[in-house]
Amino acid sequence: MIVAFAASVTLSVRACSILEFGAENLLYPGQNTPEITFQELEAFVPSVFPTKPIFSGIVQFKTNLNAPIDLGTFGYAVVFYLPGTSGDPILNRGGTLDFFDIRGANSCSFTFPQIGPGDTFSNGRISSVTLFNSESIPEAGTTVMLFALALSVLGMVHRFAKN
Repeated sequence: MIVAFAASVTLSVRACSILEFGAENLLYPGQNTPEITFQELEAFVPSVFPTKPIFSGIVQFKTNLNAPIDLGTFGYAVVFYLPGTSGDPILNRGGTLDFFDIRGANSCSFTFPQIGPGDTFSNGRISSVTLFNSESIPEAGTTVMLFALALSVLGMVHRFAKN
């Protein structure tokens, strides 16, 4: 019983969750650059996520994409799919970027879908995976509370200084 509990705790500590949260069609071929990929990722990261992507330390994979990729301590992954036969051929002639949030991992591996999401996006084959680091976003409530406290202290200092 104790061994089973210890094993489940160990497995849950190393587990990671990967959430697909958006996709974007690229209008023109050749737009799959780290800079454009980062700009699109920044635009799509929901404000409800506790982290935001950062550009430094990116890693891009272009080979062996049918094997698991070690996600290390990265916070986001962007998968590029070549143009396929689905969606509007004018809107996705540059392919599709698919965005993933990576949470709770010191290190885990994941094999990304080999074919694009389809429907209004490309169903072409996978071409690259770009991993981005992330940093925490400070909680706005704490910042507002500290600001209000600082204003109160300034008000009291001002009042006592007048007397």
